[in-house]
Amino acid sequence: MAIQNPKNIQRFQAEYQQLIVGYKNIFQTDGMTFKTIALFLDEVKFFWLEKLDIVAFELEELTENNACFVLCGAIYLDVSEYEHYYFKSIGDYHLLFDPFLKMEHFFRVPEDRIDSTQTIEYFKRVFSDTIDIVTYYQNYFYILPIRQLAVEDEEQRHELLGKFFLDFLSSSFHKEFTDQNDFCHQYQTFEQIEHEMDPYVCKNLVFNEHDNEGISLREKLEQYCKSQMNFGALVREQPESRIFLVAIYSWLSQIIDILLICVYLRIIPYIRFGITFHYLVLIMYTFIDDQNLKEVIEKTIVFYILRKTVDVVTFKNKDFSQYSMTVNNKNILDNILDKMREQQIDIFHGGIKQLELIIQDEFVKYWETV
Repeated sequence: MAIQNPKNIQRFQAEYQQLIVGYKNIFQTDGMTFKTIALFLDEVKFFWLEKLDIVAFELEELTENNACFVLCGAIYLDVSEYEHYYFKSIGDYHLLFDPFLKMEHFFRVPEDRIDSTQTIEYFKRVFSDTIDIVTYYQNYFYILPIRQLAVEDEEQRHELLGKFFLDFLSSSFHKEFTDQNDFCHQYQTFEQIEHEMDPYVCKNLVFNEHDNEGISLREKLEQYCKSQMNFGALVREQPESRIFLVAIYSWLSQIIDILLICVYLRIIPYIRFGITFHYLVLIMYTFIDDQNLKEVIEKTIVFYILRKTVDVVTFKNKDFSQYSMTVNNKNILDNILDKMREQQIDIFHGGIKQLELIIQDEFVKYWETV
């Protein structure tokens, strides 16, 4: 562990706090409307634009000798549910995608095409969580324009994601598709898709945290359309084959994007949501021949299992700053990995139960000291 002080990044966090708090007052006066939120998002984008080179340089230095984790698969941290305790549990530095840059696409579509009330209510939760972070946990977590640092050519990125998705479709149906339109010409209904898809892939397609095993593809996608914010409105009147493609693409492209960004920036994904992790497991064997990617995925799996192993009640009534200081001195990640090596545990082929026992032994045993 080679901790160093990222002076510019820390200074930017203080400036970012001023920007966010300033808009808190504006929102309280003018209310949160699509127009005021869009203006705010423009301000956030401009704020980071002139700082990208400095942040990129300092982050590169930071990741050279430190384990830097970034929250992935979630727009905001959610400190009200003690998620900041989990996120701080292992690693040297803890990064957050700027949540407002991640929300920008919600406010760049015509307001009548989405549920504006639901979208604004969600924005309020994100904004409140970010206020808490910049007010009470500044420099425990660094909010950064992660995507903007990693993605220089959006068109090239879309082409890469599109190619991977088409390869996935072709392998899942054991036939070659020239493009997504080719797929839509060959399939019209969810039942046709389910019948022709590889049974293993079909069984392992999930869209909601609580998808029941054994329910049909139609039931899965109908539930997803109802539960996912704005999804139903965006695919309204679309053919079923297109709805299937949009739903699958959103999950697969998300996990591929996460891996590409993290490898490029030398950071490690922290995934807490079951569906995002599920799709990582579904595609990870495509990548583990690459030793660097294998190590990144291994650490991601360890952190996910830790998140599921430690009960949230553990954090209640514990001072966060004291907790943070304690875990910083424990080298928990290295200790877990060392024990896995000693016990010859391969978490890519089983070994999850043994990993849970290691985490309980390494992580829970010193709670009394916190």
